[in-house]
Amino acid sequence: MVRVRSIGIENKDSGPDFLGAMIVLDDEIVTGDVELHVKSSDWRSHGHHLDPHFNSVVLQVVLWDDAKSPAQLQNSNTIPTLPLYGYLNGSMDDLTVRAEEDQLPALPCRDAGELLGNEMLGEIFDQYGAERFYVKSAFFEVELILEEPEEVLYQGIMGALGYTKNKKAFQKLARLLPFGVLKSISQDQVPENRILTLQALLLGGAGLLPSQCGSKTKMGKPMNVFELERVWKFLEINTAMEYFDWHFFRMHPKNFPTSRLLAAGCLFDRFLNRGLLNGFLDLVGSDNPKNRVTAIENSLTVPDLMGQARAREITVNVVLPFFYSRAQMNLQDELKTHVYQLYNTYPKSGENQITRYLNELLWGNRTPRKAKSAKRQQGMIHLYKTFCQENRCQVCPINGGE
Repeated sequence: MVRVRSIGIENKDSGPDFLGAMIVLDDEIVTGDVELHVKSSDWRSHGHHLDPHFNSVVLQVVLWDDAKSPAQLQNSNTIPTLPLYGYLNGSMDDLTVRAEEDQLPALPCRDAGELLGNEMLGEIFDQYGAERFYVKSAFFEVELILEEPEEVLYQGIMGALGYTKNKKAFQKLARLLPFGVLKSISQDQVPENRILTLQALLLGGAGLLPSQCGSKTKMGKPMNVFELERVWKFLEINTAMEYFDWHFFRMHPKNFPTSRLLAAGCLFDRFLNRGLLNGFLDLVGSDNPKNRVTAIENSLTVPDLMGQARAREITVNVVLPFFYSRAQMNLQDELKTHVYQLYNTYPKSGENQITRYLNELLWGNRTPRKAKSAKRQQGMIHLYKTFCQENRCQVCPINGGE
């Protein structure tokens, strides 16, 4: 028996069709992704059994089960298949019309923006934005116990460079090529060669140079591609990631992992002399909470490769919670207060899939009163992951819970 507790969020990019769903399989609660097909044989014909990006799938939902066997993942595990044809209570045309009539589920918080008002919702978002910040800081506290501070900060920035799709791959690369290794290899180079060396290290370690994956690198034809290949070959590093580790599907070319790695080479070059930890500490300490654009953002922006929006995301999700946690561990109360003031007043970032979904759910077709600060945007994300994703409507503060 299969029961759905939460459908998760629809994935309009590569990978499984629904992400983070919660379902009950034979009285066991399972959380993971769900893949939809017309026929169960499509699993193999689409190559999902060879793709590690589908290892998080816990259920395949199909119209017809023609394969008559469990779907096999790339890691050799198998998942059940749910055929729907025998349970449909109408024609396909009828079901299509019904689905189009109600694009959003009939949740108790639907149109809550009009019922509660923007002020009350803003207070809720602020509360959960603060909670998300403290949760992130607590995560960094644990990491700081286990690893050197500079490497923790480096891994956090690398993960943020990958967006949601390539976050794990960037973190894997950060462990494969620690900042200390980048620094030791690149620091002695003449200034004009340092960025090239860093870019060659990162792209080669990622397995994304043309010599490693051909035209699939999607790097275009940068003028220095020959030099990147020459440096990587000269370094004689034999360990590299696989092309399958990376996502490119339905991404703007500026967001391709190859473009982000080129940007990372420029970014980390700025901190080779001062060090990543001390360099960002200087920037955090010099920033004024009243400024709309910060020195931190400016240091993370790379012309033609990484803009202000991604720099702002890295600042809010990595730099500020990292230094808050480090200040707390080192009993630096003044710095801790300063960092939180920066977060509390930080301007909003661009919309993402979760904030767009909640805006439509809470305000419907009317112009949504979008969150006006990064803190409130973070609060929306935290609410979604805490309540919506786990179908905990009855205790969600928007519905009067907690």
